[in-house]
Amino acid sequence: MSQSDKIFRAMTNNEEKYPNPEEFKPERFLQEDGSLNNDRMPLAFGWGRRVCVGQHVADASLWIAMTSFLAAFSIHNAIDEHGKEIPIVPKFTTGLVVQPEKFPCRIVPRFSTKMLSRMTGLGSFV
Repeated sequence: MSQSDKIFRAMTNNEEKYPNPEEFKPERFLQEDGSLNNDRMPLAFGWGRRVCVGQHVADASLWIAMTSFLAAFSIHNAIDEHGKEIPIVPKFTTGLVVQPEKFPCRIVPRFSTKMLSRMTGLGSFV
């Protein structure tokens, strides 16, 4: 692991604030009432005078993209040839930019193409 990887890992894995930082626990960012806890990690946008001026546009664009996707689709475990769900074992890449490794899943539309056509007014999707 390079020195920059070690520094980045130390900055993003505060065990005092979040025990077991290596575990995938999205609920750690929720308050008791289910709302987001406003915990931000601004590493991607820089600091001080050199902070990215487009960070708010980027944040809003990502939020809109994620909520639009989740409104239109539901995500489920993949199913094997016997009809049983395949459990997801979280694995992540290493390096400066850590991301999940590929995993099998099912992405299912929440409504029919006919409904989508009516909702958007874009015509037939068939």
